[in-house]
Amino acid sequence: MTETPKYDVIKRAKRVELRRYPAHIKAEAEVSGLTYQKAIYQGFSILAGYIFGDNVAAEKIAMTSPVQVSNPQKIAMTKPVTVSGDGTYSVAFIMPGKYTLESLPKPKDPRITITKIDSQVMAALRFSGYFSENKVRKAKQKLQDWIVRDGLAAEGDFIVARYNPPWVPWFLARNEVMIRIKSGPGQ
Repeated sequence: MTETPKYDVIKRAKRVELRRYPAHIKAEAEVSGLTYQKAIYQGFSILAGYIFGDNVAAEKIAMTSPVQVSNPQKIAMTKPVTVSGDGTYSVAFIMPGKYTLESLPKPKDPRITITKIDSQVMAALRFSGYFSENKVRKAKQKLQDWIVRDGLAAEGDFIVARYNPPWVPWFLARNEVMIRIKSGPGQ
């Protein structure tokens, strides 16, 4: 079974959850000058090479889910949520929990960065269906509305998480939009 990040639910409201994630490690590739879909595929390909053994130790690393995509730019928490920019995206895999920064094989590809993420609280909204920019934009807006209504403050970039491979039927596909919360209940 594919490992997914562990978290504790602090609060739940319909499809939105406020979650506390423990510290974890992610491998990330930044790609630019591409459309949203092409960026996902290129970033995935770069990271897949790394976990399939194209690393200094030639070690295979178990696949985890979700694949995370963000548009590394600051998006104002105002209505409407808009995404604009130069077509630069960050695609990330969360590394299996058994690894530390010291034990994880070093990537050969200089486009890959390995980062430790400290424990954090995230607001997440789950949605199903195919991964389209329009669907993601609507989910971001709904999550932003919930954050504002709950009196929370978000920071950083929205992250879009895709849990299933492309061949999973659209009505079974699990996706989420997430953003880090810097203040609010339980913190």
